[in-house]
Amino acid sequence: MAPTALARPRVTSGSLVIASADPACRRRLRQSLGAETHARSVFDVSSHPDLQRHIAALLPSVILFDLGAQPDANALGVVSALSALAKTIVLADTDDDALAIQALKAGASGFCSRDTATALIRKAVQLVEAGEIWVGRRVMLSLIEELATLRAPDADDVSGGARMTSREREIAGLVARGASNKQIAHQLSISIKTVKTHLTNIFKKLGLSTRLQLALAVGRPPGSQPKVR
Repeated sequence: MAPTALARPRVTSGSLVIASADPACRRRLRQSLGAETHARSVFDVSSHPDLQRHIAALLPSVILFDLGAQPDANALGVVSALSALAKTIVLADTDDDALAIQALKAGASGFCSRDTATALIRKAVQLVEAGEIWVGRRVMLSLIEELATLRAPDADDVSGGARMTSREREIAGLVARGASNKQIAHQLSISIKTVKTHLTNIFKKLGLSTRLQLALAVGRPPGSQPKVR
């Protein structure tokens, strides 16, 4: 199926792609999300072997990817591939915490059920596009428990950490504790733009691409509370 789009004049932000094998799901999300924003092009594509090629041609900033009723290892492989193209939010029929964690580890920036209200999905898209992670409280707590079983290394222990500045190490530690860009800017008395610049440098030096990867790499002290949506 060729991608379709809701015509929007003067697009001022990145496009959104909805990828699902379910036509009804694509239609519902496209109509709802398209009607709620006048600054974003909304495309939908069917899940098929050429999915990655179609999405790559659209250059989206965020992808909503429907795992389908029976996700398997191949579906998670697609999540990983799509996450390399753009920030990806996974939609699933279940709220299974283990599946959510697998999706995040595969590179996804968010996870929610297909029946989530479109107003919340729109918020998830906005936050993920801004560099945040969208997951439920149980999933984040499960991640904390998993992290607590690992040795929490100092940022200098991470490959490339020795090349980070003291401010970059400070920001990496705050991200690992779940702080948002706004919270980091407030705590360090710097602008959000400066925080983003530091994060870009940190990701480049450590060879990472998401906040979750940074949190897993740097480590989060047991008992600390991440930012939960």
